[in-house]
Amino acid sequence: MVAAARGVLSIAGVVLLALVAAMPAEATFPGRNGVIVFARSSGSGDADPQLREQRALIAMAPGSTRQRVLVRCELTDGVPSGGDCTATSFAAPSYAPRGGRIVFDAGERLGLIDADGGDLTLLPAATPDDGSPAFSPDGRRIVFAGANDRGTTDLYVRRLDGGGARPIVLDAGEPAWSSRNVVAYVRSGNVYVARPGGRHRRFVTSGVSPDWSPDGRRLAVVRPSPRLTFDAPIGSIYLVSPSGRGPRRVRGVDDASFPAWSPNGRSLTYQRFDTGIFLKRLGRRGERLLVEDQFSGENGFVSSFQPAWRPLPPFRR
Repeated sequence: MVAAARGVLSIAGVVLLALVAAMPAEATFPGRNGVIVFARSSGSGDADPQLREQRALIAMAPGSTRQRVLVRCELTDGVPSGGDCTATSFAAPSYAPRGGRIVFDAGERLGLIDADGGDLTLLPAATPDDGSPAFSPDGRRIVFAGANDRGTTDLYVRRLDGGGARPIVLDAGEPAWSSRNVVAYVRSGNVYVARPGGRHRRFVTSGVSPDWSPDGRRLAVVRPSPRLTFDAPIGSIYLVSPSGRGPRRVRGVDDASFPAWSPNGRSLTYQRFDTGIFLKRLGRRGERLLVEDQFSGENGFVSSFQPAWRPLPPFRR
């Protein structure tokens, strides 16, 4: 991800561009709040004659500072050198409806892993570059974006128990599948919704990085700020209904990206580039830094990005 990065500015820029290329798709399903999983890339700095990097999926409870590595791959000068390198890249994680599995962008293919870090497998490639995966509400299918020969991506749906991938929307990306069985996606900087087969498409609002609320009644989207120079989805977060009515800006949250709802629908996590991952309780002032990024030309870097929140089944009464 950052094989050529040297120095604070070069490392930060390459990490940022890698994230833009791996835009996540998400939908948070209802339940009790579990851990937050996020992707992490860390590496050595100028003092090391070799470029050593670790890529991983990390899980952390929002109220704790303890972090658990679910899976990692270590690379030296771009060559795998340690850890479970079945996949050499980890990005855009998304939980299954009951929180038992995670699907993620493993590079050119998609990866599937148990929530505790076991049973890592790579799914068969449908296109030259599959990415942005998200589960269906029944947990049996996924929607994802696949590269096409027009320089964009198309949306596909595939069953996890076998069979090929079926295209549903052309020239679209960042799909998210709601608990109400509606797919949101992005085309040309705007958010749309459609039925899972691609029919009944409807414009919602301007923005990118849509994430469904657990009840499927609202979308969190990012409206990129025109003052930022990077070609990245960094801006204000808005909450909007699938009809496009009543967009409301989340106050106190600017220069943010990749929002993800909590399973109880009361909070959002999101990323600030070069800063870390934050948590915002909706309706309350302030925000809380959960994971802090570190950039040092001599000592290296730690970049955490693209959080997703694990839903746990409700308590039985």
